[in-house]
Formats: sequence, structure tokens, C-alpha cells
Amino acid sequence: MQTMILAAGRSTRLGSIGLALPKPLLPVCGYPAITFAIELCRRAGLLDVIVNLHHHGDKVGQLLGDGSGFGVRLRYSHEEELLGTGGALWKARPMFGPGPVLVINGKVAADVDLNQVIAAHRRAPEGTLATMVLRDDPNPELWAPIGVDPTGAVFSIRGKRGDRTALGSILPRMFVGIHVIEPALLDRLPEGVSDIIGDAYIPALLDGCRISSLTMEGYFAEHSTPERYLAGNFELLQKPEILPQAPGPLAGIDPGAQVDASATVKPPVRIAAGAVIEAGAEVGPLVAVSPGGRVAAGAQVARSVVWPGATATGKQVGAVIGPGFVYIAESTPGPQAVAPETIP
Repeated sequence: MQTMILAAGRSTRLGSIGLALPKPLLPVCGYPAITFAIELCRRAGLLDVIVNLHHHGDKVGQLLGDGSGFGVRLRYSHEEELLGTGGALWKARPMFGPGPVLVINGKVAADVDLNQVIAAHRRAPEGTLATMVLRDDPNPELWAPIGVDPTGAVFSIRGKRGDRTALGSILPRMFVGIHVIEPALLDRLPEGVSDIIGDAYIPALLDGCRISSLTMEGYFAEHSTPERYLAGNFELLQKPEILPQAPGPLAGIDPGAQVDASATVKPPVRIAAGAVIEAGAEVGPLVAVSPGGRVAAGAQVARSVVWPGATATGKQVGAVIGPGFVYIAESTPGPQAVAPETIP
């Protein structure tokens, strides 16, 4: 089955840190976020993957290359104008093979078996146009909930409901950005900019078409805001076992890291290969230092993420530390404060 990873968004909800890196490249426990989606594809045997690019597309392409370093074959769909989730599929469609396409958002980390997703779609009643991966969420109203009946059939999207009769109560669920889409649903997309939900799913639902779902139970995180991004790193540092399909170890000190003997490391941490911890530094708990990241001599860093090419100095708590900037994403008592440094 053809697979597409969406990686072209503008990262606006990330605020100023989104100017430095797009969401798909945010380091999560030292790994670019998009590599979590690529690893899901690789493990499922989905080795021919299309990635759409726009915001910082050159950086994404340079990092991933042809995909051989990640065990897959990558091809790129470049968008000079940001086309939206529907327009991305419309533009890339000539690159697809026949049959349905599995689409996954490049900003998520999830414990989901894509083969099970494909199998659920194939088991769906004949004529099903798509299978959406959903999750139970304590606050589904925050995510424009998808309403499903106990069989998994979709009956409402963004408050819009078709005329079909549900087999039981409608249950609100959160869409996780993973779905299998049939060509008949893609046919509904207009040329150019569009939204796959508003311009294809909802009209199909209102026309009485069948849309199915699979509710996942494993770990899920998306990194759309600085606060969620930092929290996602912390959760995986504390409980790396909840994401067994990660690109690599999520906690611990890599043998390829340089940690001075006089430094103090307080777990849980992830100090990646190529990271440097200098003399007298105090690192942890809850710190992820990416490849090429550095903690300077005498620095004290806790509850923070150090990006590639960045050096953490002084005392940093609750920070995203990038090359030339520090963004405080976790503070007391307020939820957020921005350091005075300017991102280049």
C-alpha cells in the first residue's frame, strides 16, 4: 500500500521555536519527530513513502535524504504554496500507485500497528471510503470530535452528521492523523488548496457514504505547541516502554555520547550519540540532549530539551534550548514565558 507522511505545515502553534525548525524535525528524545512515523512505516513493511514539503522543506529533505538510512524509500512532493491536508494529497496523487493510500501526520508519536490499521480497513464493509484511526480522549471537544457507533462506523465529523442510522450510542473520539483513504474519497478533492476533512470527509458523510474507524489504545502524542512538545519528551524519558516502536532508545546515555567524568547526570535522561556534557555540568532529571547538542561546563539543566547545534549554559529549567535561543516552555506559576534571546 502506498504511504504518505504529511510534513508541510507552517508550525504556527509552536510560536517562535517553529521558526527555527518545523514540527517534523523537532527532536523527541534526540530523534526528529518525523522519524517516529517513518519507523512505524518500516516496521509495517510500508517501504515506499511519499513526504510532502513546504515550511523548512529543504531541512527536512536534507535530513532524510532518500530514506535509505531509515530503511525505507522516500520520495518528495514539493509545495511552493501550502496546499492543506487535502491539497497535499491532490498534488501527490500522480505519485501514488493504484488502490488506497495510508496517510500519517509527521508530527505524531504513536504506538500503533499500521498493519492492523490496514487490516481493519480491508475488513470494513464494501464501499467504505476510509478508515480513520481514533483514540478515546478525556476532552474530545478540544479536537473537533469524531462520532462513532459501537461498531466503529463514523456518523459525525465536526458536528456534521449524515442520515444513516447508528447501531447504539454515538461515542466522541479524537482523530490522531492516521487514516487509510480510498481513491473514491480522493476524487472529491478540488484542485489546489483544500482540507481533507472539510472538503472530502464531511461531504461524503453527508452524502451517506460509509466511513470506518479503528480506536487505538496505545501511547499517542502530538507536538503542536511548546508545552505539548516538552511534555511529550518528559513522558517518554520517564516511561520509554510505552512506545516500543520508537526509532531507538528513548532513555539512557548512548555509548557515543561524551560525558565528562566530573559531570553529574540525574536520570531519567537521554544523552544521544554525538552529544557532549562538559566538566562539572549537572544534567537531569528529565533532560534530552540531542546529537550535536552540548551542555557547557558548570551548567545546570533540568526538565529541558537541548537541540542539535545548541549549547546549554547557566541554569535552565523547563526550557527548549536551540542554536542561539532559549525558550521557556514550562514555568511557575504561569504556563509560559519567552526568554529575551531572538531566534535568527
